Amino acid sequence: MKYVLDTHVLIWYFTGSQRLKKNARDRIDECLSKGGSLLIPTIVLSECLDIFEKQRVNFDFPTLYKIIKDQPEVLIIDFTEEIFEETFKVKGIHDIHDRIITATARFYSTGVITKDKVMQGKGEVKI
Repeated sequence: MKYVLDTHVLIWYFTGSQRLKKNARDRIDECLSKGGSLLIPTIVLSECLDIFEKQRVNFDFPTLYKIIKDQPEVLIIDFTEEIFEETFKVKGIHDIHDRIITATARFYSTGVITKDKVMQGKGEVKI
């Protein structure tokens, strides 16, 4: 069991935010407790850093990053040439960050846990 986490889901989960829907939280908890993997694209970490620096959400990015790196079930996924090439196949998602996140999920044959309605509408997500 593995999932790619989108930016807000990542922030909300690891900061304990009530904004994260129960279904998403349960899916992540189940994945972590049963030896699954959470895949975090580097573009998601970049978006988290941007949100932190612009103070759009109240959280401490350095602490969040350390928590992520210390979790053996959480894998940081680089934006490789193969994932870049997968972005060519993603249609109907115009935001390049979301295309990269979706391409990462496609490359690893898994879904994305996201709140993004555009990504959800393209059938690329598990939740």
